[in-house]
Amino acid sequence: MKRNILFLLSFYFAFTASSQELGTYQKIELGINGLGMSIETPISKKIALESTIGLGPSYDMYGDGEALTDKIGWGWALAEPSFHGSVYGKFFYNRNKRAEKRKSLRLNSGSFIGVKVKYISKSLSEPQFYSNTLLANINWGNQHNIGKHWLFSYSVGIGYGYNIDVPYGLFYPALDLKIAYVLPYFSKGSK
Repeated sequence: MKRNILFLLSFYFAFTASSQELGTYQKIELGINGLGMSIETPISKKIALESTIGLGPSYDMYGDGEALTDKIGWGWALAEPSFHGSVYGKFFYNRNKRAEKRKSLRLNSGSFIGVKVKYISKSLSEPQFYSNTLLANINWGNQHNIGKHWLFSYSVGIGYGYNIDVPYGLFYPALDLKIAYVLPYFSKGSK
C-alpha cells in the first residue's frame, strides 16, 4: 500500500513539474500597440524572452522644458503605421500556485513582472510628423490561454520614452492589451 501511494505521489509531482515548464510559442498578435509576429522562448524555468516585429502606432515626444506640460503624442491610423521591434523579458512568479489550484498553464499562462524595450520607426507614410522612438518599461501583467491556440494578455506599468531624432525623453504610463493566435506547427510546449 505504501509503495502504491509513493508511486502515485512521485507520478503526480513528476507530472506537475513537467507541466509547469514554459514552452516556446510563435504568435501572430493584434492589440492596442499594433499588429505583430512574435516568438516567446523560455530562458529558465520561470523566465521567458519574447521578441516581436510588426506595425503599430507612430510616436512623437516633445516638451517645452516644463515637466508638467511635456507630452508624448502618438498616431494610430491605418494610413500612418510605423515599424516596431521589441524584446520583452517576463518573470512568471505564480505558476506553481496555478498548478496547485488546477488552473491552466497552457501557452505560458500566468502572472508576470516584465521589462520591455521597444524601437518604433518614423511613420512609414508621414515621417515628417513622427520620430524614431525608443521605449523602455517595467510592468506587471497576465497572459491566459483561450482554448488550444489563442492567448489573451495585458500589462500595466511605467515607461520611459526617448525621441532619438531630437534627444528628448519623458516618463509615461505603459499599457498593453492584445490577443494572439499561437501557430501550432511552429510552437512547442506543454499541451
